Amino acid sequence: MKNLIFIIKSVLAAFCGIQSNKKFDHDDKFIQKNGVSSFILIGFVLVFILGLILYFIVSFILS
Repeated sequence: MKNLIFIIKSVLAAFCGIQSNKKFDHDDKFIQKNGVSSFILIGFVLVFILGLILYFIVSFILS
């Protein structure tokens, strides 16, 4: 669970472009140890959720 929250925070920071070099190095070490698949999966899920949120906002505004 701790790793999941860490990955979500890192992916959200990467989306916004506000991640520090220290966090980037920590992410790099995590990826070397555990692989990049968890970051990719969480990234796709968050993009999907963002798309749904935008869809519902636009639908609400246009209705």
